Amino acid sequence: MTIDFRRYTSGRIAVSNLSSAIDSLERDRSGGVNPENLLSLSRLLFLRGDLLGRISDHDRAEAIANEAIALAPGSARALHVRAQIACRFHLFQKAKALLAQAFLAGHAKQEIDAERAALLQATGHYKEALVLRERLARRAPGIDTLGGLATLLAEMDEWSAAEASYAAALDADEGVSPFPCAQLLFEWGVNAMRRGDLDRAEAVFTDLQAILPQHVPGRGHRAEVALARGELDIAEALIAPLLETSDDPEYLAVHAEILAACGDGGAARQAERAAEAYEQLLTRRPEAYADHAAAFFMGLGKRPERALELASANLKIRNTSRSQRLLANARRHPQSNSLNRFVQ
Repeated sequence: MTIDFRRYTSGRIAVSNLSSAIDSLERDRSGGVNPENLLSLSRLLFLRGDLLGRISDHDRAEAIANEAIALAPGSARALHVRAQIACRFHLFQKAKALLAQAFLAGHAKQEIDAERAALLQATGHYKEALVLRERLARRAPGIDTLGGLATLLAEMDEWSAAEASYAAALDADEGVSPFPCAQLLFEWGVNAMRRGDLDRAEAVFTDLQAILPQHVPGRGHRAEVALARGELDIAEALIAPLLETSDDPEYLAVHAEILAACGDGGAARQAERAAEAYEQLLTRRPEAYADHAAAFFMGLGKRPERALELASANLKIRNTSRSQRLLANARRHPQSNSLNRFVQ
């Protein structure tokens, strides 16, 4: 894989511009409610939340999207946005129903198909998802469609085909924004971790950091790779800044694992903080955080019964091979390791 990093806008400038656009749209709200501006603001907040690991941005994005939807609740656009949000937070049955309604209301079929593919993939219906992913990639071969196909192939354990599709997706990227490339590299690196290829994962995450140094999930997963390799100083240096900038308990959990590996007595307190944060999230969004919380509680979280409960609930909503492995691990009460939440 060879990426010409010079072709992309500086990651720091891109993130700054993203935040400026969000601030501008927030200011415009005081001048009157515009549904399209609200939906644009919601989309940018979701993007920043994904890039910077900010759950607060996701919460704000959902609230603003709901404000826009309330202005025309039965429109095709509103139904499609509601379906996207439901899928994001793992409310898959609700998302399926909303997509059907959006299609009947006249929303663009290609966008419906893209969301359906994501929904089918998330719930383990890989063959049906593959039909849609391949069709979308043939009709409009771009970084999004080819990248979506690559991630599906990786989940199907078709790794050689996935690698080829990831490379094709990068080649098809004609934009200058680093965000689509960064998100593709993130998915690529995570799938390499899931199959236990730490060298590949490290190489991909290194490229991701070169393109977008502020990508918090990529940096956090790179810390897990370092931990799995026994590179504890590197892992600590990677994860420490995230504890100040992100409100996602995943990074508290990873930090607790690093401290435990170092023999640091602070690991237990950090694990307690992660447990408290996960429980708060589970109160609000149980479907969205069941899998990661289960992986945490079966390890340093030291609550195997809670892990089993969450893993069982997760399997009910998404019967994938990873969900099945997570439940099998929860039943065995395995000792946690830094890759547990990815290889479950």
